[in-house]
Amino acid sequence: MTHRLVVITNGNYFARLILEGVLDQHTSQVRQILVITGDYKGRTGLRALWAVGRQTAAPYVAYKVISVYAFALAQRLYPEAEFSVARQAQRRGIPVAWLPAVNTDAARGLVSAVQPDLLISVSCPQLIGRKMLSLARLGGINIHSSLLPAYAGLAPYFWVLSQGERITGTTVHYMTQRFDEGHILAQRSLAIEPKESAFHLFRRLALLGRDALQEAVNRALAGWPGEPQDLSRYSYFSHPKLSAYLALRRRGHVLMRPGELRQAIQAEAAHARAAETQPGQAT
Repeated sequence: MTHRLVVITNGNYFARLILEGVLDQHTSQVRQILVITGDYKGRTGLRALWAVGRQTAAPYVAYKVISVYAFALAQRLYPEAEFSVARQAQRRGIPVAWLPAVNTDAARGLVSAVQPDLLISVSCPQLIGRKMLSLARLGGINIHSSLLPAYAGLAPYFWVLSQGERITGTTVHYMTQRFDEGHILAQRSLAIEPKESAFHLFRRLALLGRDALQEAVNRALAGWPGEPQDLSRYSYFSHPKLSAYLALRRRGHVLMRPGELRQAIQAEAAHARAAETQPGQAT
């Protein structure tokens, strides 16, 4: 049976890692990708950066900015590689639309035209509203880089390090009108390494999430309702403050170690070169 899928994402490097399995398995079924460029209020550019900077520890903001621009530059230097979801989609012939906000008539119009069976959210910066979810026959699913119901909300890969956790993981769940509370379709765990950086942990979680998302999509398309969360254990975290960043450092962790960004970029470039030597293989 052929299904129609729509992906909604911020389009960054980590989303690209997570989506690889789904886009390879369901290339012809993914009919539209929406890249949401705005923050949680639809602000873009300097307005978004200023708003986030007022609520978030400066080192964390700097880490995010450096990562975004480094991968954008890497895409120019290595055009054969896939450092973003847009490039990933382009190589597979999947249409992409860039929009500042997800809950708009323009966004709903694009999705409605597809008449999707399922929406797939990967790092969407905004809560997807009821009207958008109602456009998909089976609703929508979201992937979150923590062992829900713990560490719902923003930057879970940061917060587990700041809070001194030893185990974390990734969860794929149905979307509801509250963040990260829907029934669970797939969940996988991993051990946090001593003195691990936030960047390294998030990359490992993205790779773990690649298989989990693929499994969850197949389960959702088969009609499985998932397992309810124990919301008595629910915890929500927001923008990292300076005190949380200092706690992370006291525990021996950092946001990113020298060379980690370069190693990730080189690994993607090497992967693309290897794929080009195998005709017929998607990169």
